[in-house]
Amino acid sequence: MARRMLELSGCDWLLGQAPAGAEPGDATWSELDRVAQWLPAQVPGNVRADLMAAGRLPDLYWNPAAGTGLWVDDHCWWLAREFDLDVTGDDRVHLILNGVDYISDLFLNGHHLGRHEGMFSPQIHDISRLVQDRNRLAVRIVGNRWLPTSRSSAWEKVLNLMEARTGGLPGTYPHRRDTLKCQMSFGWDFAPPLRPMGIWDSVCAVISRDVFIEDVAVQAHLAEPEATLAVTLQLHAATGRQVVIRVTLEGETFTAPPVSTEIPIQLQPGANQAVLQLAVPAPRLWWPWDHGHPHLYRLAATVHDGAAPLDEQARVIGLRTVELEDWNLYINGRRVYARGANWVPADILPGRVGPVDYQALLDLARGANMNMLRVWGGGLREKRAFYELCDRMGILVWQEFPVACAFLTRYPRSAEFGRLLAAEARAIVRALRNHPSLVLWCGGNEFSAERNKALVTTLQQVLATEDTERPFVPASPGTGDSHNWRVWHEYEPPAAYRQDTATFASEFGLQAPPAAETLRNFIPAEEPGGPGPSWAYRGANIAKLRRYAEPFLDKTRPDLEALIQASQRAQAHGLQVAIEHYRRRKALGAGGLLVWQLNEPWPAISWALVTYDRQPKPAYDVVRRLLAPQLISLQYPLRPYEAGDRFSAAVWVVSDSHFPLQRCRVQVTLWDRAGQPACQLGREIDVDADSAAIVDHLRCTLPPGGGWRVTCQLLRDEHTLAANEYDLTVHDGIRPAPLQRLRNRFVEHALRHASVLDLLSGTGQQGFDPA
Repeated sequence: MARRMLELSGCDWLLGQAPAGAEPGDATWSELDRVAQWLPAQVPGNVRADLMAAGRLPDLYWNPAAGTGLWVDDHCWWLAREFDLDVTGDDRVHLILNGVDYISDLFLNGHHLGRHEGMFSPQIHDISRLVQDRNRLAVRIVGNRWLPTSRSSAWEKVLNLMEARTGGLPGTYPHRRDTLKCQMSFGWDFAPPLRPMGIWDSVCAVISRDVFIEDVAVQAHLAEPEATLAVTLQLHAATGRQVVIRVTLEGETFTAPPVSTEIPIQLQPGANQAVLQLAVPAPRLWWPWDHGHPHLYRLAATVHDGAAPLDEQARVIGLRTVELEDWNLYINGRRVYARGANWVPADILPGRVGPVDYQALLDLARGANMNMLRVWGGGLREKRAFYELCDRMGILVWQEFPVACAFLTRYPRSAEFGRLLAAEARAIVRALRNHPSLVLWCGGNEFSAERNKALVTTLQQVLATEDTERPFVPASPGTGDSHNWRVWHEYEPPAAYRQDTATFASEFGLQAPPAAETLRNFIPAEEPGGPGPSWAYRGANIAKLRRYAEPFLDKTRPDLEALIQASQRAQAHGLQVAIEHYRRRKALGAGGLLVWQLNEPWPAISWALVTYDRQPKPAYDVVRRLLAPQLISLQYPLRPYEAGDRFSAAVWVVSDSHFPLQRCRVQVTLWDRAGQPACQLGREIDVDADSAAIVDHLRCTLPPGGGWRVTCQLLRDEHTLAANEYDLTVHDGIRPAPLQRLRNRFVEHALRHASVLDLLSGTGQQGFDPA
């Protein structure tokens, strides 16, 4: 066997606090001997998670009086473990740490391997001459107190401070943009200002022979009747030598004869690159789940010298093409309407998240008929398991770089920040580019691409060399892409969604509390009757919750349960109005919608459809119904109705399937308060592939008694393809105050255009400062 891997993740680690007075630049091997106490630790994990497990911190999740343990930031921390390694003199050993948060010093057997900054770039070290039979590995994490704050110019610092005070986010760290640490961890409107530290991704030692395969990248060119793969290997050779590189492709999720190719190559000592071309007859394509099967292949690359293999590496890949035209996504040449949600980190301490957590949340996404997730720029490059599951489940991924929310301000233009950005972006791209589920790169969330041109240019340059297969958009929102916060942040009624003419809606939503029994787990007993300080601490915007709950409140029950139920109904109603509007706009060329948000990283009162403990809110079932590949939808005036009113609704049928549906039946019924049909419509139709159209109209006079309800079904062979329902007694016509609209219009303008403050500063520079 050419390659062996020693997994160094797990529970064999120890955590120790650096001695009192230790400064970030004082990392020495001898400091380990002065650690007063060692505690059990888990890798991947987090310093705070280990402290909680040891009883040194209260539960930061459910304990309503826990705070965030900010004292942890004021210290450096050691993570150490021992391991045995059985190698020969011909073996090469590489140590790989796939994610350390955020600044760290790495030691092995007394040797300082280096200092590293960056949460997403791996640390790879050749330790062949340092390893022994028994080894001690130690990682010193620099406390968050010493995070960089000097990369922004003096003017940028002023803007950072102004935005921290006026920008609406609850973070207490105005200089978060000087790092590329997960931006959410500095405090967000659904997450606390809690900056994690630790080894948050996997650690391993890789044993090979004379050659080490550092990376394998695959690009596919699809042309009937076969595909051609360009396989690029990055290799490191201990000595110059002649070798043969062999690439083999076989089915991973299906059975097919393997195909292979090989080339001889003369390696030079040090870094080398090799490119092989492999023809794939009758390729089986990767599709999102609602358009076909997500077929996967296994590609294995081996380097050998004619007698024995020297190293090998395998990748699971999929063959498909991706194009983006006017915010319409084409997979393998076929338009795919995006239906999904925004994905935020699954935990405020991301090291705690593993494959089981990803599987549970992705099952919920797939169960809600979602075919796309937007990995939001305030979050992470998730761990490999997330993308592997999306590959296998046929879920499309929109991936953003870790850049988010610069309204008045901008990201630094210093040369130091530019180098950090390029290194982190390159690592993210290399880690993810072989996953077929990843179909779109985006520069990040809610910043001006014009004001951050240096940042966007760097990302474009990285992608030009590392991944030309996928489209790139500079920022979201951008031209044709909407973050529709007129509803919620601007207090507009849900009917305002219908004024959105964007081609793609990548953010919209309303907050809602979880069920009362869940809420009581993290709200103090002294706040049992309704919203208080703990609600705000958990992310609730109390004024907006009350405003949107108002039309749904049961005035006979002025209690907490009534407020929860009304807020949950408001969330479901608002999402129904929005989703149906955006899906009907498919007839005008709209390309997709993404609800804000699927999940949340801790127990919160947020926009999430699924609570931190993975309990779906009532809106989840509504979204599941509305995101099915087929939708039956009524378009009618959202106004108060009275008995005797003439009610008129256009009946829409939307189909995202790539095949027509013949001999379907549309059935629409208006019910009175007694549950009797007052008006009915039924007809046979054929539904075109990839279509959205009005198929009929329901017109009737509303009977006495109120309580009117309309149900809709799209049937085929007695099977329900789509179902929907409406409560005509629901109406939200509350208009926002003018000052609320004015404030948000200013923020939107600052987001999309060059800031007046920038012009006043006299900085016209577009590149990174070489100083």
